[in-house]
Amino acid sequence: METIQTLAIPLKQSQIDAAKEFWKEDGWESKEFEQLRTAFPNPLDAVKIKAIVLNDLYSTNIIAITQAADCVERVLRANLWTGPDLVEHLVNEIRGVTNQRNHSFAAKYAHFFIDPKLPILDGFAEWMVGRHLGRRMQSKDARRYHRFAEDIETLKRVAGLTCDCAELDAYLWVAGEYWYWKKHPNYKINNGLRLRFENLQRNIASEPTLAALLGLDSAPSK
Repeated sequence: METIQTLAIPLKQSQIDAAKEFWKEDGWESKEFEQLRTAFPNPLDAVKIKAIVLNDLYSTNIIAITQAADCVERVLRANLWTGPDLVEHLVNEIRGVTNQRNHSFAAKYAHFFIDPKLPILDGFAEWMVGRHLGRRMQSKDARRYHRFAEDIETLKRVAGLTCDCAELDAYLWVAGEYWYWKKHPNYKINNGLRLRFENLQRNIASEPTLAALLGLDSAPSK
């Protein structure tokens, strides 16, 4: 794991707490996932249904989703891998169907339906972690998820955070979309977040939770 003692952009526990509150305010997490986990608690149950719902709600853009779900089921039935290795094997197996490295789908499926301790990898979260650690480029590591999981642990350690992966992801997703949108205002981001961001720009006092999440209630981030 990379040795980093100071973050390029500081991150406080209060920002993570604000992210939890922000998600509660608008109900960002899909209730369908909790319903599926309750109805089908065994990871080997209803794999196709879980994959289809995830692919649709999170726009992970796998066209051959039923074949990808078959790949997920094969990996789970083999029962050979845990932790980040599990996600990497899901990526490799699904690649045989899509000819792409679908890290976002594999990481989200693993987090929501197999092991909630696994961090959620998406482009904005990965970009935001890189900003905190002083990097500007997406990882080119062939084992991209392994690198991301290591970076998450580094970020938590250096920032002194006491949060789980879901709570950190709530911050990373919103902050990543915001700061990327600030640099690229015409980039397509979540419409609901865009409205909140535009409201924040007009009047910071009207979005106190979002401002606290971004660290704008104390000192502007870089």
